[in-house]
Amino acid sequence: MQMEGLPCVLRIHGGPVASETIPGGQIQPLRSLRGILDTAYWCGLKHRRWDGPQAAELKRRLKKYRVEVVLANFGPTGVALLPVCQELSIPLVVHFHGYDAHTKSVVEAHRSHYQRLGRECAGMVVVSHKMQAALANLGMPVEKITLARYGVNPNLFEAKIEFPDRPVFFGIGRFVDKKAPYLTLLAFQKVHEKIPSARLILAGDGVLFEATRNLAKVQGLETAVEFPGVLTPKQVAAYLQSASAFVQHSITPEFGSDAGDSEGTPVAMLEAMMCGLPVIGTRHAGIGEVVEHGVTGYVVEERDVNDMAAAMLGIAASPMLARQLGRAAREQALKNNTSEIYLNKLKNILASAVRNTI
Repeated sequence: MQMEGLPCVLRIHGGPVASETIPGGQIQPLRSLRGILDTAYWCGLKHRRWDGPQAAELKRRLKKYRVEVVLANFGPTGVALLPVCQELSIPLVVHFHGYDAHTKSVVEAHRSHYQRLGRECAGMVVVSHKMQAALANLGMPVEKITLARYGVNPNLFEAKIEFPDRPVFFGIGRFVDKKAPYLTLLAFQKVHEKIPSARLILAGDGVLFEATRNLAKVQGLETAVEFPGVLTPKQVAAYLQSASAFVQHSITPEFGSDAGDSEGTPVAMLEAMMCGLPVIGTRHAGIGEVVEHGVTGYVVEERDVNDMAAAMLGIAASPMLARQLGRAAREQALKNNTSEIYLNKLKNILASAVRNTI
C-alpha cells in the first residue's frame, strides 16, 4: 500500500541496509567498478561487514534521487539506516509494525540502538496504543511517536450483501505462535459439537500449519475445516463475502525465541470489518482498540477458548445479530481505517519531518 500510495522517488527492500531498489536496480556493489573498490576497501582493508559497501552505494542513490525524507519499515531497518541518513542530513521516520516493538529477543538486542534511534530520528509511527507504550517504556520520546493504524481499500473489500445460511467462520494469517491458529480450532470444535453444519476456514501458511491440520484430523474435523493456504487480496475478499464472522485468537507467546511477540493491529481484521463482518478476537495488542465488544464484534481474553466458542455460537445462532455487528464494523472501518486515511496520515508525518529539518 505504501509503495502505491506514497509519492516515493526511491523504493528499497531488504536489509540490513538494502538488497534491491526500484528504480535503479539491485544494490549490488560488485556490479560496478565503484562498488568493487568499495567492497575491497570495506571488506578487505577495514574488515567490515558487507553492509559497508551497500551503505556507500545507498548514499549515492539517495543523493542521485535527491531524497528529502526516508521512511524505514520496522525498527531494525531504522537502526541500520540511521547513520546513512545522519551523514546526508536526511530526516528518518521509522514505522514499527509488531514484532520489532514487542519480541523480547529483538527488543533486548536493539535496546541501546532503539534509544539512540528515538533520540535522533525525525519521528516514529506505531499502529496501536500498546505499541506506543512499549516504545515509551524503552525510553523513546513520546512526543516523537505518532499513532497511524493501517487502512484498507473499501472498493476491494465491499460491504456484504448476504450472510450464509449455515455459520461459516473465516480466519487468515501466518501459522505462528502469536496467531495461535490451534486455539481458534479448539474453540471451533466446541461450536461444531453443537452445530454440526458449522464450517471454519483457516487461510495462510507457516511453521504451525502441519500441526494445526493434524489437530483438525485428530478432532474429526477434516470435513468441517478448510485450509486453503496463501490467498491473494481478491481471494481474501471473496472468502470474507461468504463468511458469517472473522475469527483470530492472537496471544503473546511466553517462551522461546518469539517470547513477547505481539500483533500490531491485524490488517486482515480491518479487511473483515470493512466487508461488514463481525470480528471475534482476543484482548491483544491493537485488536481491542478497534473491535468494540458487543458493538462491532466480541473480544475475549487470550487463551480463553470457552469464551471464544461462546461468542462464535452467539453469532451462529443469530444471523440478525451478525448483520447488526457487521454493519457497525463497516461504519467504523469507513470512518477510521480506509487506505486513504492511513496514507494521508503518513504523508503528513513525512512532510512534517521535512519541514522541521529545513
